[in-house]
Amino acid sequence: MEKKFSFADQPKRVKIIYCVAIALLCITAIVIGIVGAASQKEDLPPESSTPPSSDNGGDSAKPSEDKPTIYLSPAVGKVTNTHSTDAPVYSPTLGEWRVHTGIDIAADEGSEVRAIADGTVTKIYNHPMHGKTVEITHKGDIVSIYSNLSEKDIAVKEGDTVKSGAKLGVIGDTSVKELADEPHLHFELKFKGKSVNPLTYISEESKKASLVIE
Repeated sequence: MEKKFSFADQPKRVKIIYCVAIALLCITAIVIGIVGAASQKEDLPPESSTPPSSDNGGDSAKPSEDKPTIYLSPAVGKVTNTHSTDAPVYSPTLGEWRVHTGIDIAADEGSEVRAIADGTVTKIYNHPMHGKTVEITHKGDIVSIYSNLSEKDIAVKEGDTVKSGAKLGVIGDTSVKELADEPHLHFELKFKGKSVNPLTYISEESKKASLVIE
């Protein structure tokens, strides 16, 4: 009769060899498992904090990142110089052609200048060319810039939080660059640090009520 294999009956040396072999097999299996799991994780796309958008046929509306919302006009008057960064505009004061990074709204000295939207007054300074200037930072990476203000009638200070339509000051004659022009507000708008045409972002209602545009 054939004798069955019995581990207990084996010599001590054989038992040790068997134990070492089994241990090596277990370690090898564990290593292979770890390497495989790591390789699979590397092949996965990186996690995103933004959930994937659902596809509903392409009809879902998304907010535009190329254009901020519309605003109020900062003053009541006639637009005498428009925004022009591509074609130079003639400056009677300097007697030369220069790009114009804002719009000029002509009005009497002392006419009120108001904030175009809610925001925080981040700068008040004397611009070397445009005179007394107030800058307001708004949500959406928008900065509005009001220049040629009267030195004595600034109604805000740096750090103030202002509401849309709040009085900032009045039109003065502090602009060195535009002294030969009629009294006006020099107004600029920046979106993400880049100069943009303010007339594109002032609401049609505000244009009709406050501005004369030829």
